[in-house]
Amino acid sequence: MQITASLVNELRQKTGVGMMQCKKALVETDGDMDKAVELLRKQGAAVAAKRADKAAKEGRIYLIETADKAAAFELSCETEPVSNNDDFVALANMAVKAVETQDINSVEDLKNAVVDGKKVNDVLQDVLVKIQENIDFRKFAVIKKVPNSVFGLYSHMKGKIGVITELAFEGTASDEAALKQAAKDIAMQAAAFAPVALNDAAVPAETIEKEKEIARAQIELQAQQTGKATKPEFVERQLQGRVAKVLKEIVLEDQEFFMSDKNPKKLSVKDYLQEVVAKQLGLASLKVVNFIRFERGN
Repeated sequence: MQITASLVNELRQKTGVGMMQCKKALVETDGDMDKAVELLRKQGAAVAAKRADKAAKEGRIYLIETADKAAAFELSCETEPVSNNDDFVALANMAVKAVETQDINSVEDLKNAVVDGKKVNDVLQDVLVKIQENIDFRKFAVIKKVPNSVFGLYSHMKGKIGVITELAFEGTASDEAALKQAAKDIAMQAAAFAPVALNDAAVPAETIEKEKEIARAQIELQAQQTGKATKPEFVERQLQGRVAKVLKEIVLEDQEFFMSDKNPKKLSVKDYLQEVVAKQLGLASLKVVNFIRFERGN
């Protein structure tokens, strides 16, 4: 079959791939448009496999909020300029629309979603062929809204870090804008201080054990340096004290709220929300019930 310029252009319009690649695909499939599209997408998968060992530490974190949920995903790439590429941005916008309009709960769900008649993963393969970089959806998380709650979204450094917080309240929310601002403030807190858990109960057991090991080693080293052995019961107290100090740094609700102008008493996030914000807004209670923190490349 003769491969005409109009046929090549039609394939280019469908896939966005360069003219030479389109022509080559049509030659290999004897002008069959559907097979040519399929071939180009397979080539996209091949590009992904070939460049899988290339570090994809650039890209962006995208945040989405709807009436009943908030979600975040990372779309990664190898080099920073690609994150501003029109095709990359269009792919991200397609994924955002999928999250806004469909029940997406994982990266796999996101890739399999169909938006405006196109599958997200098919468009991803097209972009891989065009850009020839390791591009992929790395992470996805969603929070389903609970009754009497608000979301706070904060994107830092053009999507390098993305945070979503959810605050739940008891009482009448007469000033939703102020509530939303409080939620965003806590999101900024999480962006800056990188908590690993919402509260003590949510800290992984292995994290606590690791901190105990570090603290025990520090205590033993101090005993060696001073020549004074520490009684076992005192060692245990020191361990508990040092681990508690670490937890205050890595647990969101126990961290000191960082905005000193709003928090002159140096209250924890938990106490600041309850003793300052809740009182100002006439609420019986206000607390963080969920958060997502994504950092690009991690």
